[in-house]
Amino acid sequence: MPARPPQRLPRLASESDLLTVARERFAARDYRGAALLFASAIASGHGYADAHHMLGLCHAMLESREAAIQSFDAALRINPRYVEAHLNRSIVLGDLGRASEAAESLFRAHELGRPDETGFPTVVANRLANMHAELGRAYREAGALSQATDQFRSALQIRPGFADLRLDLARTLIDAGDPAGAARELDEILRDRSEWLEAMLLRGLAAYLAGDLEQAESVWERAAEHYPEEPRLETYRSMLARRLGRHG
Repeated sequence: MPARPPQRLPRLASESDLLTVARERFAARDYRGAALLFASAIASGHGYADAHHMLGLCHAMLESREAAIQSFDAALRINPRYVEAHLNRSIVLGDLGRASEAAESLFRAHELGRPDETGFPTVVANRLANMHAELGRAYREAGALSQATDQFRSALQIRPGFADLRLDLARTLIDAGDPAGAARELDEILRDRSEWLEAMLLRGLAAYLAGDLEQAESVWERAAEHYPEEPRLETYRSMLARRLGRHG
């Protein structure tokens, strides 16, 4: 029998196109269009603190102030040290006449503006971590996976709690043929965010590529319990069934 062609794995995007386009629409001052795109990106599993913060800015520019506060609060639940989210929350609370809450948010932003354990003010450390991450994504897109890995690790040295950066590192390690390394990073993410869809999908894929089919099945089944309508899960489980020799 002729050899089977290599199995093509379903692609997990390294960065949501929705987020990229949303930022472009925001820069073009199309706040309504940007808000729709940020909301779609969050609903599709890219619910990073920055996405919630940007959605809050869109709502604020559209004078939907209560919705803006909800989005800033969502960003701060993910990253309580997000200085810009505290600042913008303070501004919107002031516009709503909630002076004491506005003052509290402003005080928190000033506190976080002091140098932290990195030796930099929080906003500067965040920016440095994100710059390393952007460079890591550029290297990854160019196929320079070793350099990409180095940049993501540098970002995580500054901000080890930024789960989105750790997810980028895990994706890069999978691309580089190191599913075991990716699994370690994903396990750390899932300890704090056990129901994050993107992390669960990648954790199952890391197990599958490492040959741990039982673990892959367990992770993807758990993901299916939380996200029964997620179309990628059907693809993954069909792929796993073929590997296990199961036939529907």
